[in-house]
Amino acid sequence: MRLILRIVLLICSFSQPLFAQSEWFSINTNERSAERNFQQVFQIVNEEANEFVTFFQYSNFFVAYLHNTEGELLNTFSAKALPKYKNNYIGASINGGAYTMFFQNDYGNRFSALTIDFSTSGFVFENKIDILSNIESVIGTFEYKAHIYILTSVKRSSILKLHKLNNHKDYTVETYDFSNEKIVSPRGFDISLNHLLDSGYDRHKASLIENNEPGSLEESSKKNKLFLDNNKLILTNDFYNTSTSYISINLENGNSELIDFPKPSFDKKDRGSESNSFVLDNHLFSLYVTKEKLDFSIYDIDSKSILKSLTVTENDSITFKNSPIILERGEFDNYRELDKTKQFLRKVSNSNAGLFIYKQENKFIITLGCSETKESSSQFTFVGGFFGGLAFGITTAILTPSYYSYTRTKSTRIECLFDNEFNSINGTIPDNSFDRIKTYIDELNDIKLRFKSIFKIDGKYILGYFDKEKGFYNYILID
Repeated sequence: MRLILRIVLLICSFSQPLFAQSEWFSINTNERSAERNFQQVFQIVNEEANEFVTFFQYSNFFVAYLHNTEGELLNTFSAKALPKYKNNYIGASINGGAYTMFFQNDYGNRFSALTIDFSTSGFVFENKIDILSNIESVIGTFEYKAHIYILTSVKRSSILKLHKLNNHKDYTVETYDFSNEKIVSPRGFDISLNHLLDSGYDRHKASLIENNEPGSLEESSKKNKLFLDNNKLILTNDFYNTSTSYISINLENGNSELIDFPKPSFDKKDRGSESNSFVLDNHLFSLYVTKEKLDFSIYDIDSKSILKSLTVTENDSITFKNSPIILERGEFDNYRELDKTKQFLRKVSNSNAGLFIYKQENKFIITLGCSETKESSSQFTFVGGFFGGLAFGITTAILTPSYYSYTRTKSTRIECLFDNEFNSINGTIPDNSFDRIKTYIDELNDIKLRFKSIFKIDGKYILGYFDKEKGFYNYILID
């Protein structure tokens, strides 16, 4: 009887939307190829034209489908041509009806490209694109106005370079020189910006934080992070626990600045301290933790003044948290709670401290804690250089890496609610878009969802997955 009920519930889940989820449309991959063993699937969202491309990469050829945001098929394209580094896609630049996809080697310093043009049914690929010099270290990649950018640091200098990739043969570079800015180590030595960014166990690699989207402490615990705030690129560095280095570059007029935000509670007598920061809505949120205390402070970036500062010692209760102290670990011991503040401080100060912040329902959802990553899953489609060492997520539309990290990161954390004046408020932490997507996927645990991808179109979240038995790639709207 229980088995029959389970089958009935499963059938109902396909006939009725779950939690406002609904089937959007499907791509019948059998129509263009009998082969179902493609190697990767990714989407390219063209927000200006209200279109998006689904790209299926096979062993020696590709098939691309162009749809509008209503799910209507506009065009298809296929060719037996794939560039070098074909399995390491990092993003695309769009020029009219031409889409240029860029790929990289495993070290993230050599690139190739494939351009397809739906308007002319033409394509061209380049196996070698000489973008970077051998004295540059890649910090991260990001998308701005339908073009891919690569931010680099020139070795043994305080110079940053910003490379704009227009297509397979056209790319430009802008240089930002911070040599006049004084950067000093805690021991009083003058150092270069490259030295600062290239320090630490993870060196220069940065996480790109999606603006006002849910995310994980794995992403935000990186010492180098990239943020996009309208036309401003922001790079933060927290290698030293004394302060946060904040660098901004206006992508329209080229203005740049470097600001140093001190950690209010830093004490050189502290042992085993950890710190990090986060940027949202022109505020810098600062976290400083030792085994004995935690300092959470909020700066106004324009005035450089502290708007809020909360300090907790090991003997205090954390009065501003809206959740228990949560410890999530392996698959078989997935969740438990800690009782004491000193347990929380000890774990955070001994690990990768971080904080993640987004807004929902006019409230700041703030997570404080530390992270450790679980083993990866081959069932996800990874984009944004996750394997190649670039930014963890490169576009404002493609959210697969952020979702994966959000649902798979091991963490010790507390979750908090603050109003727009940064006052702690009562209430439970509301479910976000990633929570709803995970609930939907968990409800279908008897069905294998291969090559999952998550992205946004017109403010709506889309889940894509491949049904290998039928040969259909299905899209689900998540409201």
